[in-house]
Amino acid sequence: MRINSETASKAFVDLFAGQEISSHPVPAFAIEEDEQIILSHLQFAEKLFPGSGLGLCPVSHARIQYFSQSCEQILGHAWAKLVKMSLPDFFGLIHPHDLPAVQQCFGFIKAQKPGDPELHRFAIHYRIRNGSGTYVHIRNEQVAVRIREKNYIFMMVYQDMSKEEKFYHVKMEVYKRINGNYRKIHTYNPQQEDKDITPRQNDIATLVIKGFSNREIAEQLGISIYTVKNHKQMLFKKVNVRNSVELANYVQRSAIS
Repeated sequence: MRINSETASKAFVDLFAGQEISSHPVPAFAIEEDEQIILSHLQFAEKLFPGSGLGLCPVSHARIQYFSQSCEQILGHAWAKLVKMSLPDFFGLIHPHDLPAVQQCFGFIKAQKPGDPELHRFAIHYRIRNGSGTYVHIRNEQVAVRIREKNYIFMMVYQDMSKEEKFYHVKMEVYKRINGNYRKIHTYNPQQEDKDITPRQNDIATLVIKGFSNREIAEQLGISIYTVKNHKQMLFKKVNVRNSVELANYVQRSAIS
């Protein structure tokens, strides 16, 4: 199935819809519906996440459309526009190449055993188009806050990571609450077929990280220097890097070798 903003938003709805009903032997939990309680806690949460944008889950809290004023700077769109966006409109801002992987992240979250929503947090990295048409690297963390017994507020915390971290591909960080603190326990990398590395490209990437020049790589592999250059250009495009240094960094981070 072709993934677009409609199908991605449906996956998001499927993730959050009906959370209060569980067939598993764990305590059921409900979504907070008191608007005054929600807004007061959102205002407090803004102080806990300085420098971030805060949004309310549009599925769990369908009656209240909420984005903090700081979202205007983080997401690059006027606040008045954000609060009027439909869910497909918002997902339409995500880079089309990232949408399938983002949907896979939602599937991963939904497949986890239900339980205390505060036990885990999930932070998805993807690209979003700002008001000037430029794509920026966004970290979107899903946060559940218990308000009273079994009642929760579900929030989205947005950070602009463009200056902090090079974007290579969609990924999701999984955090677990341990002794009162959230610790990263896993990084989920969705399958992204357009970024699959061929065996030959893997050989070249391995030699790049070792500092070999194009000519030395060609001699090592018994191919022409032009073939090496062509493979490297395809690698640059696949993993969203501009040169051999960034490619080497990607190789180290992704453990291709």
